[in-house]
Amino acid sequence: MKGLTFVSAPAQTKTRRLGTPATGIIEMPELGGLTVDEADTIQELLAMEQSSFVKGAQIADAIAKEEKISVSEAFNIIEAAISGRSMEAAADEIRCRHAARIEEVAKVYTSAGARNIRATVTALIRHRQNLPDWSMADTGTLPKALRDAIWELAQDEQLAEDMPSTPPTEEELGKPQPDTTDSPKRTGRKSSGNS
Repeated sequence: MKGLTFVSAPAQTKTRRLGTPATGIIEMPELGGLTVDEADTIQELLAMEQSSFVKGAQIADAIAKEEKISVSEAFNIIEAAISGRSMEAAADEIRCRHAARIEEVAKVYTSAGARNIRATVTALIRHRQNLPDWSMADTGTLPKALRDAIWELAQDEQLAEDMPSTPPTEEELGKPQPDTTDSPKRTGRKSSGNS
């Protein structure tokens, strides 16, 4: 990182081989997280799409008005239905009455997940393969096994960002250590000079 003075140098960059002999094998660096440019590119690629949360909230609002329940209760029913969680009988009845609407939200969620994968893989290819013109359409032409391997790298990088790191010790930072020679220890009590 040009011009930065580190107290502790970043970890040595490793590379990961991605793909299979059938798909072709590429190498990408493992950086211990996404770069700012990668995260920005992902956001830009996803910005044009309707948020799955917004669609879920819109449907939840409509269900809440018809069923005379709170929006958060309706949203919880939608989320439980999509994820396959069990629910109380009354909530299950609401789910059945609004199955078509809930299915619409499920499709938006599925589509959003697929777009997120495609945007993330596109961002990594643009930045880690130095292909700034690589598009989401280009990512769509990749063999699935190669796309999945790049997505797995992205997930590992995001997971590494979330891992709690232990701060470096004073010794690791090269700071002078306290003198540990035999010297009288202070007890904190003031001596009057009288024993």
